[in-house]
Amino acid sequence: MHGSHDHSHTVNAKNETRMGIAALLTGGFMVVELAGGIVANSLALIADAGHMLTDFAALGLAWFAFRLARAPPIGSVPTASTAFRCWWRSPMAWRCS
Repeated sequence: MHGSHDHSHTVNAKNETRMGIAALLTGGFMVVELAGGIVANSLALIADAGHMLTDFAALGLAWFAFRLARAPPIGSVPTASTAFRCWWRSPMAWRCS
């Protein structure tokens, strides 16, 4: 039998920050692992760095999704491309005129 539980789907700055930190840590370890693989001439380390690149990309995409989810609707055309242009111009203010 399944017990009841409750959770929220709201965008939270704390979660966005955690996702960004996880992406940066993964990217940092990826660079160190790649450098170690090149220095040690280890194909296994280089291959694992390639795998970490995909992890870094996924975490970065998730962080970007958090950013877009915080954006308010923009005018009468709330499309992703419009939201991206607004974010690109002003990543902190989330305002477009």
